[in-house]
Amino acid sequence: MCWPPAQAELKTLRIGTGDWAPYVEQGRTDGGALARLVRAVFAESGYAVEFVFYPWDRNVLMLQRGALHAIMPYNCSPSRLDYGVCSDPLVRGEVVFFHHRDLAFDWQDIDDLQPYRIGTTLGYSYGSVFDEAMQLERLQVEQSSREDVSFRLLELKRIDLHPQDRAVGYAMLRRQFPGGEITHHPRRLNREPLRLLFRKDDRQNAQLLRQFNAGLRRFVENGDLERLQQALNTGNADDWQPTIPSQALRD
Repeated sequence: MCWPPAQAELKTLRIGTGDWAPYVEQGRTDGGALARLVRAVFAESGYAVEFVFYPWDRNVLMLQRGALHAIMPYNCSPSRLDYGVCSDPLVRGEVVFFHHRDLAFDWQDIDDLQPYRIGTTLGYSYGSVFDEAMQLERLQVEQSSREDVSFRLLELKRIDLHPQDRAVGYAMLRRQFPGGEITHHPRRLNREPLRLLFRKDDRQNAQLLRQFNAGLRRFVENGDLERLQQALNTGNADDWQPTIPSQALRD
């Protein structure tokens, strides 16, 4: 394997993301577990990565305008394929409905959600079934730009449900809403891989995508991605580190 050039010679890529612990965290110097993974994968191909934190919908706009090389972590929803191309999977996220413990909530299909006030986050996809129902205005949806707004509204009982990645939801509850008044329903709304999203019809980004996927396969083969998924599932993602050595990470 050819090692990348020294750190000073690395080309820097700008990748847009959002504060979404435990996957990515603006308050950590390393950016969180997925930031560590993506940085290590790109370093194998000779790139440094600068992560910039914006609201999710602004990330999409900046990618479309060519101001970012990629955005992450996003799922590969049909609407996103209009302007982007997706990397191979990083990890799998599991979206569930969070609700106040006082609410006797159960559901089997999307129509069961119609009586409930649902808080969502701008720029998110919750899976094709939910997204379509929301676009057709079959659901009572209140959108906000930040996830913590919906959890605050849940706590105040001003909304009934908030769909959220389970690992993200409980990380946020532990840090910001530790009262134990919010729980989740065990039925999954959606389970999809989280990925990098590159701009469509861009020759340079197409090459970056190929390099990233090739590098990511080495992390799959040595078990790093499986260890990361297990760490996320058990709440231990803060301690996960990639094992593949990288000149860029050592410098």
